[in-house]
Amino acid sequence: MNPTHFDIAVVGDSLAGRMAAALLAKHGKRSLLLSTAMHRDPWQHSSLFTERLLLALGARDALGSFQPFQVLSSRARVTIHPDFPLTAELSREFGSAAPRIEALLDGFERNGTFLEELLWKHGGLPSGGMRDTLAWRWLCLRYKLPLAQLTRPLAECLHGLPETATEWLCDLFQGLSLQPLAALTVADGALLWAHACRPAGVTGDELNELLHKRFEQFHGTEIQIETLNKLEHGHGGWIGSLAGGRHFQAGQLILGDLGQTLPGHAPQPPHRTLPPAVHFETSNIDGQLSSLLEKRVIAGGPLPIRMATVSTPKGLIGEIGSNAAAEEPGVRRQLEPILPFASYSLDSQTTSRGASAARERTDAEASLFKCPLRLGIHLWAADETQLLPQLGSGGAALLAWTLARHLDPTVIPHSE
Repeated sequence: MNPTHFDIAVVGDSLAGRMAAALLAKHGKRSLLLSTAMHRDPWQHSSLFTERLLLALGARDALGSFQPFQVLSSRARVTIHPDFPLTAELSREFGSAAPRIEALLDGFERNGTFLEELLWKHGGLPSGGMRDTLAWRWLCLRYKLPLAQLTRPLAECLHGLPETATEWLCDLFQGLSLQPLAALTVADGALLWAHACRPAGVTGDELNELLHKRFEQFHGTEIQIETLNKLEHGHGGWIGSLAGGRHFQAGQLILGDLGQTLPGHAPQPPHRTLPPAVHFETSNIDGQLSSLLEKRVIAGGPLPIRMATVSTPKGLIGEIGSNAAAEEPGVRRQLEPILPFASYSLDSQTTSRGASAARERTDAEASLFKCPLRLGIHLWAADETQLLPQLGSGGAALLAWTLARHLDPTVIPHSE
């Protein structure tokens, strides 16, 4: 059978991979998506790159309203909600330290918004070699963006604050990122808080449904990865063999899952995979929640934990996200302030993504500005859970735009 020719093939599911596939298909690239099962995270924030993505795909109305959330530490409870002034919330919980905390968060919001705007002018992340790196540094110099300060550890910004405030800020950023505070930089903190403060919201299910629909409308082809029997590099691109004797050729290969083993003679991705995120679901907790709780809550403590309550056919359940250090007893202990008298069971929803290589991130990998998108000849990475795990859906959109720009410079202008 004659092979089908594609400009790009995305192997393995990730939000960034789906976003990049939709963007490239929109710009006329023949695109193939070999999809896998993917956990749908209900806790997502919007971002400049997410909003530009929806605009590019003709779906600006997919953005919803702001989604409030609460941060519960052992000695403070703060609600982030447009109807509850943050100044009053912080004053109630932290007294005389409140102005310093508010000034710190205001600075994060300003810097995060400015950083995103500058990244947009650049065309995404600076990850394309010497020329791309020099262009980014020149842009930072021109707009006086202090790169040295942005790459500092986020924990340094919390020095000198009262213990109660430090604990709450640690819980805030660990919950937003699902990463330990030690793994975050000032740039990460600024982007996380800027995303959390954006007036528009986005939900995981609606975003994934939209990406699937638009990919089909732009004539993209999606098949299950289980049908892939062999994949190898050759003839200026990639050749894949599918079940039933079908074949395809692709000029560029994008790895949506860096933990995915590629069949055949294709070079395997470098062993840089991180521990997978851990997800739990509670049994039905309808009628067991306090009326004072928001639908999304960060539970403070040693583990980065957040919970979103979601209505399902099984009833009202809590979808819980954490990191690879989480185990059920610790998760239950940390959820006690949220579910103090509730009776429920926990079901682990952890996927196998990256599970074979549990290790800590290195300093180089933790840097937002050293994101290794290009893995080899005609081979790219688009797995936000590995490249930018701390930024969630905002990081996925940033990766998608960056990758799409490298593969088709017309997708995103270098300045606007």
